[in-house]
Amino acid sequence: MPHRLIYAALPDSRRWLRSLAMACTLLSASAAFAQSLRFADFFKLPMGNQGAEMTPALLAANGQTVKLTGYMVQQERAAQGHFMLTPRPVRMSEQADGDADDLPAAWAMVYLDPAQKDFAIPYQRGLLELSGVLSVGRLEEADGRVSWVRLQLQPEATRGMNAFEVANYLHSLQHVH
Repeated sequence: MPHRLIYAALPDSRRWLRSLAMACTLLSASAAFAQSLRFADFFKLPMGNQGAEMTPALLAANGQTVKLTGYMVQQERAAQGHFMLTPRPVRMSEQADGDADDLPAAWAMVYLDPAQKDFAIPYQRGLLELSGVLSVGRLEEADGRVSWVRLQLQPEATRGMNAFEVANYLHSLQHVH
């Protein structure tokens, strides 16, 4: 879609191609700097009496741009501006489970750009590959939940889209499984 906007703004086709090539180069360069992180890299196994202990790989990724692949947690109500990502499909029923849930030990809270904090994010089926800046440590969420890993998506992840377009963008990131 952005290419149509570039094309409309640049009547000269050579200029359009040059801009398109530059945009593709920038996107490739930013993706190349993102290291892939797996949920299996979050905590040392087996877990001992002290509980979950972060791996050196997770600690080293703190503050870095990473790629994380997982499943969006299905909840009864769409969260606004954020969602949970896990290594396996999870469905949570707030009414039935109350304070209990089926989240695995390794999961991440994913946030859209702060300007999109009011966007309701509908559930997306299938694997999502996301890239953003990782924060590690004890993080208290607005709902009182404590997370240990947070992924802040880059502003360009949603490219200034409205809520409907964000849902379609997230849907386009899915892989068939």
